[in-house]
Amino acid sequence: MKTLVAAFVALELAAALAFPQQTGQPRTARVLQDAVLGFYISQFQQQTEVSTETFAKILPFLQQFVQDRFEISQRRTRALNQLRRAVQGGGSEDELKRAIRDFDAADADFQSNQEKFLSNVDPLLDARQQAKLRIFQVIADNRMRQLLTNLRNPNRGQQPLDDK
Repeated sequence: MKTLVAAFVALELAAALAFPQQTGQPRTARVLQDAVLGFYISQFQQQTEVSTETFAKILPFLQQFVQDRFEISQRRTRALNQLRRAVQGGGSEDELKRAIRDFDAADADFQSNQEKFLSNVDPLLDARQQAKLRIFQVIADNRMRQLLTNLRNPNRGQQPLDDK
């Protein structure tokens, strides 16, 4: 099952990254968001060992969490790029301060989204499930980051072929 889900997510992400000019940026972001949500939904109940009834109560919070996280992550990436451009381009002090403020605000929103999700979901879970949820989130984040990196840089770590 895990292999099937990973393959589905990889296929969805690969399609989104391979054909962004054909599908458009909003479509690409939506495909990525749907793939990540699908991964979270497919793994959440199994990893946290919650009942079907409890999962049904958690699902709306999970959907909102992933949606908000994507929006915040996109904003954070834009802010980081703006910050880099300001530093590399010798931006004025005002430009640097504005870029820092935007980046820090996105970081704070990222943390706030996490706290909001946990405050909504934790009351539905026992302590062991809460612990498993936190472990699952770290593992899922790492897997998603690794998958995106591999899809963006498919030849990373591979030796080039010689023509000789």
